[in-house]
Amino acid sequence: MRLKSADTTVLSAMEYGRMYKYANMNLIYQRYSLEYFLDSTLRLGLQDIELWGGEPHLNVEDATPQEIGAIGKAIRDRGLNLVCFTPEQCAYPINLAAGRWESRRRSIEYFKKCIEVTGALDCPMLLVSAGYGLFSEPKEEAWKRAVESMQEVAREAEAAGITLVLEPFYYPYTNVLTDLATTKRMLAEVGSPCLKPMVDTACMVLTGDSLNDYAAAFGKDLVHVHFVDGNDTSSAHLAWGEGMFPLEEFQDCLKELGYEGHLTLELIGTQYLVEPEKAVQKSVDHLQV
Repeated sequence: MRLKSADTTVLSAMEYGRMYKYANMNLIYQRYSLEYFLDSTLRLGLQDIELWGGEPHLNVEDATPQEIGAIGKAIRDRGLNLVCFTPEQCAYPINLAAGRWESRRRSIEYFKKCIEVTGALDCPMLLVSAGYGLFSEPKEEAWKRAVESMQEVAREAEAAGITLVLEPFYYPYTNVLTDLATTKRMLAEVGSPCLKPMVDTACMVLTGDSLNDYAAAFGKDLVHVHFVDGNDTSSAHLAWGEGMFPLEEFQDCLKELGYEGHLTLELIGTQYLVEPEKAVQKSVDHLQV
């Protein structure tokens, strides 16, 4: 159901663009240095970043305190604001729902290290996903393991004062946390005040949910958004203007919700690796940031 609002003011696209806090993300800058990404963000006229933790920018498992300190200084020296730390977790061997105990233990310890890095970077939020189970086993078995793992990670985050933002993916990428309904269930079963919902527009559309659904379900508890263009047949995370998503509808929903978080331009695709700044600039221009 569409959210209703008494405010019927019509805003121009430029006014909409200025309403929101857009964050650049370094995922498509992985063929460039971290310093290049930070300087590119400034050239784009953006002040906020979401830091993807992966090679060659920041590998949590072998990063030294000195390296992490240098990254924090590089961000601060440029006057940039780190809004969320998103360590690599979408590929083997990180899986909070893994059936093999050693694999799951390693994944839990990985996220505990990520909490330490998040704190060291003076970042308020850490993105976490629930992992996946084998398709040849009952889904509830993987679900139970994911909940238990998430509870342990959440206890660590609570002690550190870090907010965990829970990102659902889509089937068949995962068979655990796949949509709005499973997100609500996971939040309820983990039962941690530090675990909050977020949404990725590409995965959301692919699973048949809507931004209005998320807004109605979570209200102000919705703390983070991966804001990309795309289509309803794939998980493509496209620059704005390259897909078919209803931008005006998304903007109306965010306005009615009174969303105060950041909108991260999480572009994904090998087509963007050579000229990442050009791809983000396309979104910035389209959104009239």
